[in-house]
Parts: sequence; C-alpha cells; structure tokens
Amino acid sequence: MRLRFSAMVLFLLLGACAEPPPEAYVTRGGGQAGQPAGNDSRGDACTVQAGRQPPADRPVIRAQETYCGGWSQPAARIIHLRGATGAADLDALAASGLWRSWLDLRVACGAPVATTVAGGAAARLLSCTRRSGGWPHVALVIAGAEGPVVADGVATATPVIERLALGRQVAGDAGSRSAAMQLAVTRLAADAFRTGDVGRYEELMRLGADLNQTENYTAAEEAYRAALAVQERVLGRDNPNIVGALLGLAVNISNQQRPREAQILLDRAGQLAPQAADVIAPARYLHYTGLATMNRGDAAAAIPILEQAETAYRAQVPQEALEDTNVAGIVADPIAQSAILGLAEAKRNRALALTRAGRSAEATALVNEARTLLRRAGLEATITIGRALRTQAGAEARRGRTEAAARLMEQAANRFAVAVPGERPEAITLFLAGSQRLLTGRRAEALSAFRAGAAIVRARQVALPVEAVIPYLDALNAEAAASPAQDQALRAEMFAAAQLAQRGSTARFVQQASARVGAAGGDTRVAEAVRGLQEADRALRTLFNERDVALGGGNAELDARINAAQQRRNEAESEVAAAAPGYRQLLLTAVDAPAVARVLAPDEALVTMLLGPRHGYVMAIRRGTVTAVRTTLSEAEANQRVQRLRASIELNAQGQVPVFDVAEARALHAALLAPLAAATEGAATLIVAPDGALLSLPFGLLLAGPADPAALGRAPFLIRRHAIVHVPSPQALATLRAAPGGSAAPLPYIGFGDFVPPTPAQLARSFPADRCGEDARLAQGLGRLPGTRTEVQAARQLTGSAPDAVLLGGDFTAAKLRQARLGQYRILHLATHALLAGELNCLPEPTILLSAPAGAADANAAFMRASEVLNIQMDADLVILSACNTGGAGGAGGEALSGLARAFFYAGARGLLITHWAVDDGAAALTVADAIRRQQGGASSAAALRGAQLLLLDEAGGRLPANFAHPYYWAPFALIGDGRRAPARNASVNDAPRSPIATVPAGDTAGASRL
Repeated sequence: MRLRFSAMVLFLLLGACAEPPPEAYVTRGGGQAGQPAGNDSRGDACTVQAGRQPPADRPVIRAQETYCGGWSQPAARIIHLRGATGAADLDALAASGLWRSWLDLRVACGAPVATTVAGGAAARLLSCTRRSGGWPHVALVIAGAEGPVVADGVATATPVIERLALGRQVAGDAGSRSAAMQLAVTRLAADAFRTGDVGRYEELMRLGADLNQTENYTAAEEAYRAALAVQERVLGRDNPNIVGALLGLAVNISNQQRPREAQILLDRAGQLAPQAADVIAPARYLHYTGLATMNRGDAAAAIPILEQAETAYRAQVPQEALEDTNVAGIVADPIAQSAILGLAEAKRNRALALTRAGRSAEATALVNEARTLLRRAGLEATITIGRALRTQAGAEARRGRTEAAARLMEQAANRFAVAVPGERPEAITLFLAGSQRLLTGRRAEALSAFRAGAAIVRARQVALPVEAVIPYLDALNAEAAASPAQDQALRAEMFAAAQLAQRGSTARFVQQASARVGAAGGDTRVAEAVRGLQEADRALRTLFNERDVALGGGNAELDARINAAQQRRNEAESEVAAAAPGYRQLLLTAVDAPAVARVLAPDEALVTMLLGPRHGYVMAIRRGTVTAVRTTLSEAEANQRVQRLRASIELNAQGQVPVFDVAEARALHAALLAPLAAATEGAATLIVAPDGALLSLPFGLLLAGPADPAALGRAPFLIRRHAIVHVPSPQALATLRAAPGGSAAPLPYIGFGDFVPPTPAQLARSFPADRCGEDARLAQGLGRLPGTRTEVQAARQLTGSAPDAVLLGGDFTAAKLRQARLGQYRILHLATHALLAGELNCLPEPTILLSAPAGAADANAAFMRASEVLNIQMDADLVILSACNTGGAGGAGGEALSGLARAFFYAGARGLLITHWAVDDGAAALTVADAIRRQQGGASSAAALRGAQLLLLDEAGGRLPANFAHPYYWAPFALIGDGRRAPARNASVNDAPRSPIATVPAGDTAGASRL
C-alpha cells in the first residue's frame, strides 16, 4: 500500500493548488465578457469584469476582477468603497480591519508604505508574498475619486490596479508616474515573471494533486517536477516558497520506492520550510518526512515523526475546532482549513504506521479521531472517508479480525466508487476486500471482488502491486482444483490476472514514457493525440471531484456528463494508438491467453511467472493450452538466488572468473521450469517473460540436470534444448507480433562504438555535488571501451556494409546518431555503456552513454535517455547493446531492463540483443559476429544467438580456450523481443557453416573485460 493525501488535503493543504475557498478566489464564470483593461507590467493584455464582494469595513460601491495573459484566476481584485480618503483613513484600512484580515489569510505582507499612484493620488503600498507558491503579490489602498479603493493582486498587475482604481481609460496618462510602481519595480525586475507563470504553476500543482488522489504517483511526480521548475526559474532555487512543490515531488517519489531521491528533496524542504510564507509548511514537512519513513519500511520510526507533525498542525488549528462543537464556519480561513486537514491526515497516517508496527489496537481510535475532526469542520469528503475506512480495515486485518476487515474494505470500495469511480483506489480496495474474504473461506465472494477490481485495472490500464494479485491467483487455483470441468477457463483467467501486477520501476517508466510521447521532437500528430488524451483525463478528474463535493449520487445530469467524459477519454486513447502504433508498448495492458496462443508458432512455448512475498505461480502456453502451477519460490528467495548465481559468473574483486554455482542454476530451473516440463518439451523456441530480478538473468544458463563445474562444456544448460527469447511481458510479445513482418529497411547495418567519456569537469556540471555528487563519481568509472572498435568493424564486414556505416570515438554523439537516419538500417549496433534506472540516482530512467560533443560545457549530451529513444524512428530487426549490466541491487537492474526494451520497441525495433554483465572483449566480439553471420544466412535472431553461444560451448577446449564453457564467456548476451523471425523454421547451430573463428580475436583467461 502506498501513502496518499486526502482529496480535500490536496485541495488546500499541499500548497499544490492551495486554492482559497470561493469567498477568496473565484474563477471566471457566468458567461461574463470582460472589458479591456490595458496591459500589465509585462505587456500581457488584461480584461476587467464584475467580481464577488469580499469582507469590507465600509459600504462597497463595486467590486472588480481583472484577468491577464489568459490566466483563469483573477490577477487582481479592486474594491471601491464609500468614505473619507484622508491619510488616517488610508493608514487604518492598510493596517487592520476586515479587508486586511481577509488579505492576510492568503498572503504575507510587510508594513504599509506611504506612496502615490499615477496622477499623484495618495496610496499605501504593501509588498506581499502569496502563501500559495510564494509568488510576489501587492496590496494597495488608494484615495479614489469616489472614496478609498482597496486592491490586491499579482505584482505584475500593479498598473492595471492603478488605472481601475482611478477610473482612467485603458491608455492611461502617459505623462504621469506612479511612485507605487517605482517601489515595486525592483522586485518585479528581479522576479521577472508573468501571470501566465503563476497560472501554469497552479495548474501543474492541481494536476499533481489530482493524480496523487487517483494513486498515479508517476504522473504526479512529473506534474510536481514541472511546477518546481517554473518556481525555480522565477523565484530561484533557494527561495523558501518552493517548499510546496518540493514536498509534493518528494512524497510521490517516495511512493514509488525511491527513498534516496525523496530524502534529498526532503532535506532541501526541511531547510526552506521555516522561512516559507505558508505557515503550514513546517508541519507539512514533518508529515511528509513521516510518510517517507514509512515508505522505507520503518513504521516504528515514522510514528514519532507523525506525532510531531500533528503537534505542528495543531498549533495552527483554532481551539474551537479541537473541541466538541460544530465549527464548519471557520473553514473560510484557508490556514485553519489546511491545518485541520493536515492534522486529520497525519492522524490517519499515524494509524497506518501503528498498524504496520504491530500496534493495530491503537489505530482504530486514531482513525475515528481524524474522521470526527473533519466531520465537525464540514471537511470530510467521500474519498477521505474511503481512505479512513481502508486504514481502519488494515488495522482490523492485522488483529486477525478478517470478517470486520472485509466489511470495512467493502465499505471503503463503495466510497471510492462514488468519489473516483473506475480508478485505481477503487480497484486496489476491491482486491484488498477479496483477500480478506478469501481468508474467511468465502471464495465465491472473494472472486467476485477480485473480478470487479480486475475489470477496473484493465479498463484504466493501471497496475497493482504483486502482493495484491497473488491472493487472486490463490483463489483461482483453488477454484480450478475444485472444478475440473472449468480448469482451462480458470487457468486462462490466472494467466490474465498475473499480468495485472507490475513492479514499481517498470510501471514508472511506462507511465513516464506514455506522458512524454511526442513531447519533444516527435511526430506532431502523436503529440496532439497525447495532449488530447491528457485533456480528456483532466476533464474526467474534474467531474469526479465535482461529484465528490456534491456527496455522491442522485445527480443524473452529472452522471451523464461523467459517462460522456469517459467515452471521450476512450476515444482519445484510440486516437493515440492510431497515431503511434507502438504506443501499446507503453501501456500497462494485459493480454488474454487466446491472444498469446494466436501469435505462437506450433514449435514455440511461452513461459511467464509472478512471485509474491511467500510463494508464486509459473505459467505456460503451448498449442492453445494454459498450464499454471504454484511454486514455493518467493520474490525474496528468487532475488537471493539470482544474486548468488550472478556472483558465480561475474569477475570477482581480483578480476578472476569464479566457480560457477551449478546448484543455484539447477534450483532456479527446478522452481521455474521443471513444473512446466510437459508444456515446454520439444519446443524449438522458448519465450520467457521473467518477473522482477529474474529479468537480469539469461535463462539459457539454467541447468536442467546435474553438472560438474569442472566440465561445463557437457552441462545440460537450457540453451542446449531451446532457442530463447526474453520479453518484458506477454503483452509486449503480442504487440510486437501484431506489427507487419520484418524490417523493410534497405541497408543491413550501422554501428557505433569506442565512445569518448565525459571529463570529470563536465560530469560535475551535470551532476551537482549537493544532490548528485556520488553519481558524478560513479560515472567517471564508465571508461572508454576500445575493444568495441574491433567488434563493430567485424560486424560491418560480415554484413557487407560500407565503411561509413561505422561511427567511432568522437563521432559517436547524440547529434550524429539522430542524423544517421536509423530507419534505413536493419541492425543498429550500439557498443557502449547502457545504464539502467537506479544505477545513477539522478538519472531516473534507462540511459545510453555517448560521446559528449567537442567543447561541451557539461555532460548532458552524453546521456541519451530512454524517453529520447522514443523519438527516434527505426525499422530495425535488431538493436545490439553490447555493454549493458543488469546487475542492479536487489535485482532492480533486470526490472529496469524492461523499460529500456519497451522504449526501443516503441521506436521501431523488433528485438534487443543485450549483455547482462561485464563481457570479455574476445568472447563478445565472437558472439556478435557469429550471431550476425547466422542471421544474415537466414536464421532467426533467437536461433542465431543460440548457434553462436553453442559454438563457444562446443569449441571450448578445442579451437577456443577451455574456460569459454563458463557462462561468463558464452552466456552474457540475451535476446529481448523476437528480433528477426525465420519465415519457416528456426535455424540451429548446424544450419550454418562453422564459424571462421580465426577472423575474430577469441580472447583468453586474461582477456579484456568491459561493462
């Protein structure tokens, strides 16, 4: 479970949009047509219209609102009052009273300064800062012709305020000067912003809040990151008022299990919060620090931090709100509102921490306190109730009260069905309810809940955590055992259900890529289609929020608008898919067993798996039949076995090849493939969709039987039984095979190698020491790869390509790569380092390392991110990445590989040939050259790679050194995706002439190794 803000907390508490209530901020509405009001200080055109009357100390003649630069919120409010305009009157209005109190709720102001406006009229100027976002704000009290005028607005609106206060024409008096404007000009020049910047910031913060509410943390991260960029550009990186965006960004990154990145942001926020104009910021900092601590798995440590946050919030809550009285009237005060919402949410989060820390008996009372506090203030929104009920259900489940937990989960799901119908919160809660029903022995009710949640997940193309999906598989497995006549239908449902789960980094990349498609340098048709989808999503979220505020059902007109908006979103998604056929690689969609069976050849079998906290399932499809078997292998055990097996393959600290761990290789085969032996027997090609850390392991090195580490050339490696294709998911395979045929590119090959690494100075500029200094140090270790020259040149010769089909050294730049018209080549060879998400903390997505342009100030251009790969147009059967390392901590590298593969699939590649660890130069050159030779001779990419790997195994101790039988030499390469598919049958090692080994350096035990 991840940690979310409540709906109303998102509306005010975060500073995300931190919108004051309607009494304070009113959007343009009612169909009024504004009148021209001239330009603001940045030259943006402004209009004026009648506005809502705020609290005032004197009779109001009229209230006006101005809108500038297309911003949908008022840039300024001007209130014309009756009464005297002497110096004492102006001083009194500027210093205290109803208007000043109303002003102080929204902005923090300095002392009034006596000044004049254009034409010499007396005035009092207050230099202020908006509590929401820290934007420069001004307030003026002016001696007007009809009486005093009180006004406030974004600082750039000062000249518009003056003109309207004095009743001047739009053109104004060119000969008059405003002392008030002179006082503000220094600040305006320093901040250099427009009203559009404020509007963009607030839109992004609102979007981030909405996305967090629907538990789409990846997209929320993108919105908060963009909002922070706007603020940092205008206000500066050290301005305390950027704290709201920093905190929103930090908690959404934390929710994606990226603790180090989140902590860097929290540390910055902690330094800035005490000086922020938003007095709630210090409490919010403590709150989000507690959430991040809980996300790291340390619930016990989170409890006292959340208690501190409650204390800080409570200091800003009016005493009457803490007493047993109805205080709904105080919510017009946005500070009190934020504090109440923050206090209630911190209590609920502490209840969650108590539950996780084994103190669930204390949690229920705390949830009830939070709900009572919100109810008294009239702030308990439907979605807030749903989250409170879900937290309470979790506490009951920890105490073993499964029946009570199931009922509460079902109630929570019903609340989410009203507040955010058909969204992830409803789906995950249905799955949690199903898990509790399964524990009570009511399998039919459990399956009903699981199936309802699964329908939402498929419709919204979102992902669930693995631990939520495993109970669904348990229920289906039990049902299949109890109903043999329904066995195949239930096994097929298990296959589809397993795909509802996605590991964090895969889901994160997919969602980020989906949001970025066509955004920079891509097809304008794609970009417009994606923008249309985003707008349809935003419109639907707005309607959901409107229904939440209306407290649910009974509004047929609103329900009809929601149905229409859902239809528009579906149509928009279809338009994106039509504009970019590869877009489906960037969706978290599931594919059913019949769809997979249709794309499999008779001599092919697909194997997939899902490993949970205590056990998992392995599944196969062969000739239309689904096999699904429970395995005792857990996610944690698989991670440990993969790490031990890789440690027996990769060079040790002394640069030596260790003894291969045959026991681990055989144990993994026994847990993952032996249960499916009947389904896979005789398959020429085995297509494997691994789970988690298993994607960082080439399956060809698994052992189907006993082996002697001293005689590995005779070992029963899986590669001797099958050609092997790895895929990120069954859906990825189905999507790849839905595309027409092989590459139609006219040229066979283009290769890049021997990149020139960035200098330490360039890296230091790209990786600032305060946030990314460790990354700069690690990146310096990614040295030059001179052995790739031989590898690339040999591949060029084998394909008969022209000399200019190879770019080496300083020519291996991003600019040259983009200019190379990659769509003209059937094979793209990138012999360079490929960094997977997580290897460098400040590079959150997979990245390929290239040469920096000559004379570049920094290293930015040396890193081509996966999101940039999306904008490359290819028509390649095969992309070769021959210096990749998937050995991330805890298996994260293998999972991150899924994102890199999807990026290349989207760009037009049909397969990726990658390395899993640092390779021996000679063995790598021989493997690549022989695989290309076989593919040129008509073999499929899978059979070609198998043939090259068997060559190294069979010739070890003969024409090759004996140690080449060790997987370190022959097994680092793996095929992700089909690559080239043979039209008739898979070629084997015997289908092509023996490799002319002498033409390629074979290497020896002391051969060069590269990452």
